[in-house]
Amino acid sequence: MIVFLTLVYVGVLFLLLKLKIIKLTLWWKISPALWMLLLFVVLFIPMQWGAPAGAITQYQTVVEIIPNVSGEVIEVPAKALTSMKKDEVLFKIDPLTFQAQVDDLEASLKLAKINLSRAKDLYAKKLGPQVDVDRFDAEVQQLLARLDTANYNLEETVVKAPSDGYVIALTLRPGQRVANLPLRSWVAYVNHDQERLMLGVNQNMLRHVKPGQQAEVVLKLYPGKVLNATVETIAYMTPQGQMPPSGTVPAAPTGQQIPLPYGVVLKLNNEAEDLPHIPGGALGTAAIYTESVKATHVIRKIMLRMETLVNFVNPY
Repeated sequence: MIVFLTLVYVGVLFLLLKLKIIKLTLWWKISPALWMLLLFVVLFIPMQWGAPAGAITQYQTVVEIIPNVSGEVIEVPAKALTSMKKDEVLFKIDPLTFQAQVDDLEASLKLAKINLSRAKDLYAKKLGPQVDVDRFDAEVQQLLARLDTANYNLEETVVKAPSDGYVIALTLRPGQRVANLPLRSWVAYVNHDQERLMLGVNQNMLRHVKPGQQAEVVLKLYPGKVLNATVETIAYMTPQGQMPPSGTVPAAPTGQQIPLPYGVVLKLNNEAEDLPHIPGGALGTAAIYTESVKATHVIRKIMLRMETLVNFVNPY
């Protein structure tokens, strides 16, 4: 943008020379360099915190589907890249062994209840001890608890969608055996209701950014369009600040570390509803207009509009 404004200045200067309004003195010869320096100091340096900009990415939550029971897959009703509603069936596991466990426990429970009833009758007639009543009552309670677990496992043979969304890269097929171990997921499910439009802002540009401020977004996916947004929240955390549990001593900070940008979550305004769904991984640029150095906002807006036009031809 500095080069563009400098070229505009040089063009105006050339026109003034042609019209003989000014003479080509030493001052006018060095004025383009002075003009560039003036733009840099007065306009473009303050713009870094008055209207900070950075790369933006649309994030979506992907749930790794791991069944709660193990077994052989007998049916996969889900289709890849097809919208699904919450609780629609993703795949089914052979329920034969789980149904057998339920039937066995129900039969045992029926017998335990009969024995409990008999023990109560005998105790009431003073023909049996209290301990038999207590023993059969405890047996009934244990069987009820085990039956609840067996029914739960039987229900979990039908794996359902956790929310509205879609399955991506579905390779699961009937006949494959799945396990309830958290070492491997069997289906990747993309949630529709958990999306975040995240802007990365360098740490030295973040000091004037606050929730509620206006922002603009341009995406590679929609060249020629400028979307209005609002700052929703700021994620004051980077991977450099994370201290995971470990048996080793963490290294102290060094001067060689590059400060990573902080994430600023943006919320698109209602006008974005006219666009198709913004998928996860959509990239672009966004700018936030703070209450500081408002004169720089115009330049930043021009830069964004130039970028969205360049997006028609530049894929990177």
